Amino acid sequence: MNYEAGAAALIGLCLSSVLLLATLSWMVNHAHTRLTIAWLLGLATLVMLQSLEFLYHATDMFLRWPFFLKLIDPLVVLLPLTLYGYQRALQGDNIFHPRRQILLHLSPAFIVALMDVPYWNLPAAERIDWMLKVRIDESLWQPLAPYGNDYLAIIAGLSLLYWWRQRTLGYQGRKARLGSWINKLQTVQLIIALSLLGRILLSQGFGWNLSVAFALAPTSAYLLYLMLSHAQLPQSLPPRQPLATSSKPDNTDPGSADPDSSNVTPADASAATANNAQQELFAELQQALANGAFRDNELSLGKLAGMCGMTTHQASAAINQCSGSNFYDWLNRYRIDAAQQALRNSDTPVSRICFDVGFNSKSTFNTAFRRLSGVTPSEFRKRHQS
Repeated sequence: MNYEAGAAALIGLCLSSVLLLATLSWMVNHAHTRLTIAWLLGLATLVMLQSLEFLYHATDMFLRWPFFLKLIDPLVVLLPLTLYGYQRALQGDNIFHPRRQILLHLSPAFIVALMDVPYWNLPAAERIDWMLKVRIDESLWQPLAPYGNDYLAIIAGLSLLYWWRQRTLGYQGRKARLGSWINKLQTVQLIIALSLLGRILLSQGFGWNLSVAFALAPTSAYLLYLMLSHAQLPQSLPPRQPLATSSKPDNTDPGSADPDSSNVTPADASAATANNAQQELFAELQQALANGAFRDNELSLGKLAGMCGMTTHQASAAINQCSGSNFYDWLNRYRIDAAQQALRNSDTPVSRICFDVGFNSKSTFNTAFRRLSGVTPSEFRKRHQS
């Protein structure tokens, strides 16, 4: 057993496990489309799978369960793709559109899988024998499948390719915080490529075949740091004033009764009180949006609730009951109303109006505008300025 590599693999596994949990928490507490959720979850899952594979080798578990040898190779080469796909999805782009792009982006995984087939077809004892040989010297590995420097070069090359692609496309939005987040993700992409290239150089130049587990742990730690440093921690909310349960003056005669009070059941009174409470909460939320909160590109349900001194649950319940829709549909109505006004009364470019009213991408803006207006923003402008 390789205790040093095993320790690094165990640290990497712990960090990647926390990373996966942090990713799930991030997705719950932030507004993401299904596409960004899929890419981010895929990224965290692949990091965790790679950590498990390192631990599998370092602790000699392959001697007992050789079936898993090199089984996840085709999946791990997709790690640079998931990082790039997440960056583009944050900007409203789907790298799998048009559909022919799917085969292009997944081709490295298919190629590695085809190259691994001869090794997978070997009897279990022979697969174990090959692994024991390359522990002594990686040069003993015959070209049954990509291994060692060849396999690492594929991942490093893909990392550099996607890093260069994102750098070329750049960030076109106006949201500074999102641009900074994407730049940090590009740094992760570059760290992966450089760490793998460094390992290849050490192997070729000095014969030091260091386990990549020593590079995975720091990379996982950096990813986890980014995730946690961008998480929104819960804030204590100021106590809310108790709601008035009656609008009648206090100088009424205690002995006198409301002539209609006998017809009001306790359940009706409770329901009316709860409804009044929801209406008051909703009025506060409406006022915040009317004051321009909807223009905040980072506005979330939790953030709006915090502005109004209420919990996310209170805000969600009030919006659902009083508006008849969920938070984002309700919010988008304010944003589209503002966009329509700007399209009628100004010559501001549509792309600028999109970000001015709070959207983060033109595709999301166009979809919401068409759903609520029945036409595209450009068509709306032509109709109302002709």
